[in-house]
Amino acid sequence: MNAQETVAVPHPAIAPRTRAEREASARSAAEQIAHERVQVAAHYQHDPSIFSMVLDSRLAYATGVFHDPSEDLETAQRRKYARIAEKLAIKPGERVLDVGCGWGSNLLYLAQHTQGLFQGITLSEKQRDEALARARAWGVADRVRIDVRHVEELAVEPGSLDAILFSGSIVHMHNRAEIHGMVGRLLRPGGRLLISDCYFPVQQRGDRESEATQYIFVEALGYCRLLGLSEELALIEEAGLDVLHVEDLTSHYALTLERWIDNVRRNRRRIEEISPGFSRVLQAYMTVARLSFARRTALEYMILATKGRPAVDVGRWAIP
Repeated sequence: MNAQETVAVPHPAIAPRTRAEREASARSAAEQIAHERVQVAAHYQHDPSIFSMVLDSRLAYATGVFHDPSEDLETAQRRKYARIAEKLAIKPGERVLDVGCGWGSNLLYLAQHTQGLFQGITLSEKQRDEALARARAWGVADRVRIDVRHVEELAVEPGSLDAILFSGSIVHMHNRAEIHGMVGRLLRPGGRLLISDCYFPVQQRGDRESEATQYIFVEALGYCRLLGLSEELALIEEAGLDVLHVEDLTSHYALTLERWIDNVRRNRRRIEEISPGFSRVLQAYMTVARLSFARRTALEYMILATKGRPAVDVGRWAIP
């Protein structure tokens, strides 16, 4: 689909829920891609050393998985990496695309623990540079490629990918129907899709028109669109995939955000020396987000889907 010839309208069954969505729906597809490319990237263009003071050592900007609320962030994120690896079950030589790969947290973990071939895309040059530096340092650069590109501008041969991952990234993408259609085209039979991201309950809880919502979705993070889980699953199925597994990680994200907020507070002075005012942005949006997940006015799910016959047997998972 040519972005210049289409309009970024919501899926017919999905009405805009927020001011940010209504504004996005008024743009053409090309205008919305340009908007996301600039506005979303701005948050991630801050110095990676700031995020290294807030996140885990691999720089995962998404929820961890806690077995106990007293666990530390590193333990929870290690468990999440292992869980994603178990679900994707990447075999030697398989091709994997990480959309919104960030600083390479999942991408490089998978490269270190499998013999797959990996491509990541991000909107941030600083994220790309940090991820590639880590790939070289960890000895996997020969199987990793990372480009600065919007997913809707990606040129990949149809039926050429074995797995596609969105972790904390699809929420930044307005044109979800087109993106899921692209996923369906790019995956070969047996290919897997994994999404880990946040959603609105279909039954409204809380004020989605509040200034706090606008602050997170636009001012802090550039652009966010939260669907209902059933709406995302419907788009996945309409793209020709079957849903294998859905996992609720809402309480885990509240715990993850607690750890991040503590780290912002602990490192406030150093963050402010690097980027004046950014520690306030981080603490403000993370505090509102933590309360949203704690109150379940926002939800976090991990979704696994497959194109055709599953390559993994969910009944035999030994997920840590």
